[in-house]
This record gives sequence, C-alpha cells and structure tokens, in this order.
Amino acid sequence: MLAKLYGWPHEMLHLLALRLVGRRAQGVTHEHVDIPADLGRGQFVFVAGLPALVFWPLGAFGLQQLLAAQDLVSALFWMLYGALLFPAAVGTLGDLALIVMRLRSGE
Repeated sequence: MLAKLYGWPHEMLHLLALRLVGRRAQGVTHEHVDIPADLGRGQFVFVAGLPALVFWPLGAFGLQQLLAAQDLVSALFWMLYGALLFPAAVGTLGDLALIVMRLRSGE
C-alpha cells in the first residue's frame, strides 16, 4: 500500500532529476527508476538523492511547525502532515544507501 501511495511521487523526483541533468531513465515503474549506469558521480548523487532532498526538509518543517503549534487544531494538522511525510522520507533511505555504496566503491 505504501508503494502505491508514495511510489509515483518518489520516482517522479528521480525522473525530474534525470531531466535536469539532460538524461532519460532506462526504465520506469511506480516502484523503481532505472538510472543510467554511466552518470558521473555528482549526477548520480543528485538523481538518486533528490527525493531525500525534498522529503526530509519537508518532514523537518512539519516537525518544527508541530512543536510551534499554538492550538490543538494546528497541532493536529501538523501531526497529520508529519504522518503523511514521514513514510515518504523513510522511503528514501534505500536511495541514500545506494549513494553511500557508490561513493565507497569509487565509481
């Protein structure tokens, strides 16, 4: 269920990043984008990391707003916001692990 809900937004961010570096995906599904293997190190980090670069700051913003909420309605809104963003942010941990593995391998 989480893949159906968060898959396309996550993968669309990879596609956007590929377009921004002037490349296209080799294959696309709602769960995976095949990133070309011949991307440079910086391009790969950007393409693989864009979802994390989007979802983690949005999640942190929601947490900040929750902690600063002045009333119950605001607190409930920001709790809902966080409940929606937290799985999206956690879903980027695999991308971050791939980035670390690629950087460690020296490619």
